[in-house]
Amino acid sequence: MKKIKIGFLIDTMTVSSYDFDLIEHVKNNELFENPVFITGYKQPSKSLSQKIKNALKKNPLKIADSKLISLLKSLIHKIEYKFAIKLFPNFNKQITLPKDIITELISVEGLWSKNNIFLDFTKSDLLKIDQSNLDCIIRCGSGILRGKILDLPKYGVLSFHHGDNRINRGGPCGFWEVLNSDPSSGFIIQKLNNEIDGGEVLVRGNFMTKDMWLVNNAQLLEKSNIFLKKLLDYIAKNNSLPPKEGPRLHDKNLFRIKSSLTLIHYFFKILTPKILKRILYPKILRRIISKIFGENVQRWSVAYSSHNNFSKSLWRYKEIENPNNRFLADPFIFEKNKSTYIFVEDFFYSDQKGRISAIKINEDSYDFIGVVLEENFHLSFPYVFESDGEIFMVPETHKNKDIRLYRCTQFPNKWVFEKILMKDISAGDTMLINKDNKWFMLTNICSGDYNDHQSELHIFYSDSLLNDEWHSIKQSNPVIFDCLAARNGGLFEEGGNLYRVNQIHDKEHYGKSFGVNKIIELSTQTYKEERVSTINSDFKHGIKSTHHFNANQKFATVDFCRLERLKKIKK
Repeated sequence: MKKIKIGFLIDTMTVSSYDFDLIEHVKNNELFENPVFITGYKQPSKSLSQKIKNALKKNPLKIADSKLISLLKSLIHKIEYKFAIKLFPNFNKQITLPKDIITELISVEGLWSKNNIFLDFTKSDLLKIDQSNLDCIIRCGSGILRGKILDLPKYGVLSFHHGDNRINRGGPCGFWEVLNSDPSSGFIIQKLNNEIDGGEVLVRGNFMTKDMWLVNNAQLLEKSNIFLKKLLDYIAKNNSLPPKEGPRLHDKNLFRIKSSLTLIHYFFKILTPKILKRILYPKILRRIISKIFGENVQRWSVAYSSHNNFSKSLWRYKEIENPNNRFLADPFIFEKNKSTYIFVEDFFYSDQKGRISAIKINEDSYDFIGVVLEENFHLSFPYVFESDGEIFMVPETHKNKDIRLYRCTQFPNKWVFEKILMKDISAGDTMLINKDNKWFMLTNICSGDYNDHQSELHIFYSDSLLNDEWHSIKQSNPVIFDCLAARNGGLFEEGGNLYRVNQIHDKEHYGKSFGVNKIIELSTQTYKEERVSTINSDFKHGIKSTHHFNANQKFATVDFCRLERLKKIKK
């Protein structure tokens, strides 16, 4: 296999930790030749006389506003920085490239536009770059690229835009999503052209929006880096770019902070409530109140009903009483010998660990059977199914870094570990579907080391349930990369069609609602679905979230969440 040659366009020999991570990936991977560095294109500095002349031309109010913008940015940075580096320690780190990594360096002059925003290159620069025979250039530096450099490498110039360009074109990264309370924050990796943030989109992803600008910024920078490394690997292995997105019209203006009023709005909307909470409700007071009344915690519950061809409203479903000091969630229905059972995550507050419990149901009453499966790690999402006359379960076991299969030996009480389907993997909410003589695994994998199971849906297939080999479908994983659509929340069949339920998250709000999606195509080649309905968390009194639905031909079950005091839960 021919190695491909990657060039890095960098401002100086000191780069961000994220750029260094990309460079090391290329340096240490046998798919690539040694990285090539293109640098030297310094922005021309203005003379003192030019600065004075420009200052005199400006409106004094605009000068004052510009100074206020800088001051507010510094203040916000000072407040939020510690929260960002706590979650993402590499945020804002700079690394000077070691000499042993620099095996080929191309020095260029660059041609800057008058406003120092757009960067082109001289004929001499372009000749030097062309002679290096680069397959691809990664833009890591400043300046919006223009001109012939975009067409020199075989696979073009690749660059991030840290924002969902369907909504947010411009910057700064991660800011507008927090200010506007957008539920998700996106990024794209694009092959650049001469249109700002309008390049060919090769990768698109969306994560749950964090509650502060710098934390959201750090999340986008760090998590997106994983997918540029995966993209480079794809190009090297396939000798081609992945399919680009189809044509998309852009109707949004470029987002820019044009006035200090925007940052003042941010400060009062986002930061002031947090600051006031710390002043008026300090940690010591929170501890005292928690001691007296108990901590306010999320408590999930489960309800069920005969659904009458899915016509019965969810508010009419019968709620199953949670056991003391526990909650029930992630319900799946299974029928055996004309009796119907619900398998649930049974979470114990006492040790902060989930078990799997079973409940026998009928139209008017239920019998809580109790715990049927327990491990020394957390279990949830008990996906139960039948194959060749035997009953199996795939619970979520991401705390154990695997996807496990259990077999029932005495229904519904006794289950034995059958085998590990995938190991050394951070995966949540796995479901298996037998279709066209293949087994398909729909699972929520976190590609990084963040236990983020909200954003990515991956699909694999195998010839046999007990096969050791599970292959990615040809459509590249993740098949869905969006925290508003990816995470599994159940599966059911109706009228010969399969429907996948997905969790929908809000800004820093896990499982706010769920969507129901008709599966249009599921094969070894591709996966397609279309949204048919969305269910919000307002169908029972006091609920804040709902994220799961499952049904058979007669019964359906749903979960939902309320805030309750821990002292009350323990009674």
